[in-house]
Amino acid sequence: MKKNKKIRNIIFIIIDIVIVLIVAYFVLGYLNFFKISKEQEPLFAGEKKEYVKDNGVVTVHDYTIYKIVEYKIPEQTITYSMKLWFMDDVK
Repeated sequence: MKKNKKIRNIIFIIIDIVIVLIVAYFVLGYLNFFKISKEQEPLFAGEKKEYVKDNGVVTVHDYTIYKIVEYKIPEQTITYSMKLWFMDDVK
């Protein structure tokens, strides 16, 4: 009985650690989003891709679980968005 309780406690501790790490990763992503939207260097760098779509330039900062998309339309607007890895960059 005590052995099962001990194993269950270890599993809960591991799950808690994983949740804390994921939350910390998204908090860093949120900070990166604001730094990129202010045209500053992000706290840590991910993969950066650029391509042209519908007369605008799309820059994607890919951080594995999430990505920050910057969509610049010349002489109009700049749109920033934070998306999960499976979402489209620009619709």
